[in-house]
Amino acid sequence: MPDFYELLNVPSTASFEEIKCSYKQLILQCHPDKLRQLDDPNPGSEAQNGDFNAINAAWNTLKDPIKRKHYDAELLQSKFRAHSNIFATVELDEMQRVQVEIEEDDEAEAPAPPSRESESPSQSKADKGPATMWSYAYDCRCGGQYLFDGPGDGGDESPEVIVECNECSLVIIVKQASRKL
Repeated sequence: MPDFYELLNVPSTASFEEIKCSYKQLILQCHPDKLRQLDDPNPGSEAQNGDFNAINAAWNTLKDPIKRKHYDAELLQSKFRAHSNIFATVELDEMQRVQVEIEEDDEAEAPAPPSRESESPSQSKADKGPATMWSYAYDCRCGGQYLFDGPGDGGDESPEVIVECNECSLVIIVKQASRKL
């Protein structure tokens, strides 16, 4: 995967304006019409057209916030794959499903409007109890665990997710089952 940030000579944290400025400078240097004006002996060379096309591809990806977000995620994932800290690639079905209890903060909780006069505030808190959710766990060789909240409700999720160990620097790649409607 080409590094569009490196191609445009900007850091990955660059703003839209910085990327736009760098793009304009680079495109003027390698634009085929500009090179013909400079009496280049070989204006249509493959290398120059390749640079021009690569710069345009980088610009078209990084100028759109949604495409840039997806590109950043793919770039991060390719960097993880390039490193040797991947412990395993597992299917979601191979992970152990565990129930996790989440305690709610009393301070963050907004007071509920009284619906009945007979119900006291202490009764309503006792009825709630801790919230529960399901999560997925996979044991690491260090003794820690990889914890994954599971597939979300969003429709644009990747079929693979990188999950870090809670004790060491190893990661696993969780392949999620594709949903069929």
